[in-house]
Amino acid sequence: MKKLLLNNKKLFFLIPAFSVSLMLCLFFTVSYAQKPAGKTVVTGDILEVLQSGEKIISKGRSKAVNDKNTVTADKMTYIRKDSVLTAAGNVKIFSKTDDGEPVEAYGSYAKYNIETGQGKVWGAKTSIKYYLKTSTAPFILKAHEIILNGNKETITAYKNVEVITSSGVIYSDNALFEKKNEAVYFNKDNKRPSADVHYDGRKGFYEADKMTFYNSDDNKKIVMSGSVAAKIEMEDKPQ
Repeated sequence: MKKLLLNNKKLFFLIPAFSVSLMLCLFFTVSYAQKPAGKTVVTGDILEVLQSGEKIISKGRSKAVNDKNTVTADKMTYIRKDSVLTAAGNVKIFSKTDDGEPVEAYGSYAKYNIETGQGKVWGAKTSIKYYLKTSTAPFILKAHEIILNGNKETITAYKNVEVITSSGVIYSDNALFEKKNEAVYFNKDNKRPSADVHYDGRKGFYEADKMTFYNSDDNKKIVMSGSVAAKIEMEDKPQ
């Protein structure tokens, strides 16, 4: 009988502790979800709320949503005052431009202002897909580090840059994408930009000090300047 009473006492103390934790978690989630548009909702398998809600750490299936921006990762820390997220592990950023064009960024790490959409993504297999209205295929850029400005009007990339087009791949140490011109600019740094492209039954290998790639369907071309070197291969066609 004493043993049963002791178990009941333990159960009595465990249930309130669990209930309090559950109530705090539910209150935190609901209170964030009820905030007006433009505010950030953070969820995850485990949430730590610090500094009276000013700092939130999410672990496991972490997700942050704010208007046009959604970030998912294995782990993230959100600073409410600055609206800045630091994320790690399978980072994905889903956003939209002011024109409603979808933008997807992927990487190992990110530091991102979820309200303004400004930040950077870096690490292995970092890439971005930009779904321009004037192009049937997405603009794809790979690099070690990609920097996004707030409205996605410009994107800057560094180290092991690859721009993948429907006609081939352009390689460079750096790249600057400008949405208004639908163009990507490459400049010589440690090595010269190069392009490996195919067109009209030909394969072309080019190097130059500067390259500009225009991406729209009605104006898809590469403009090169500065010590341009080329090697062109013709494909044999049966008679």
